[in-house]
Amino acid sequence: MVKVDLRDPKIIGLLSKPLLLRLATVSVDCIPHVSSVWFLFDGGFFWVSTSVDRLKVKNIMKNPRVALIVDTDTQPYEGVIVEGLAELVHEGVRDVTRRIVEKYVPKNQWSHTFDELMRYPRVLIRIRPFKVLDIMSYRRL
Repeated sequence: MVKVDLRDPKIIGLLSKPLLLRLATVSVDCIPHVSSVWFLFDGGFFWVSTSVDRLKVKNIMKNPRVALIVDTDTQPYEGVIVEGLAELVHEGVRDVTRRIVEKYVPKNQWSHTFDELMRYPRVLIRIRPFKVLDIMSYRRL
């Protein structure tokens, strides 16, 4: 697999698209859990806003090691596979959640979608990547 620089303009362009991020966490019983989530890539971190009662939050509290993939579902396939450390962040939840909503939802639905999401207690998941690979790099091997 070929390592990827997240500062590459092509990768930044990919991560700015409204693609789903599939986040993998592991329970204390070593049971994997994968969830598809909206995300924001900013400041070298992947940011996810989620309800505090979700299984991924509970898993991260016990084991902060995560993996994720962001990819396209049509040819030519593009994407990144990331291994990293997740941290739960309680500051800036409203701001980051609003920015995520603006990435994924048509402008005329921003306010309604944001209000619906904020009805429930939320937390941010900040993922610091330590390994980033190109999903299609096997073609170069």
